Amino acid sequence: MITGKKSTKKPTIKEMAGMIGALMVQIEQLKLQIYNGDKALDEYMDMKGDKEDFIKFLEKKYPLDDKDNKKTEGK
Repeated sequence: MITGKKSTKKPTIKEMAGMIGALMVQIEQLKLQIYNGDKALDEYMDMKGDKEDFIKFLEKKYPLDDKDNKKTEGK
């Protein structure tokens, strides 16, 4: 049995530009959703009056772990 090389059609520059444009639009939409969700949570915490307590809770539960900073400095 002889196996031949499968020919795959490469996308054109125009097609790639279209795909990249579509991805950019989706990324912007996600950024807006994240921003709006963060803003809504912030407004809710202000309304409830427990924003500082919540921030302290998060800092206690998820402490900053900056032990690997030497790895990034070497780049």
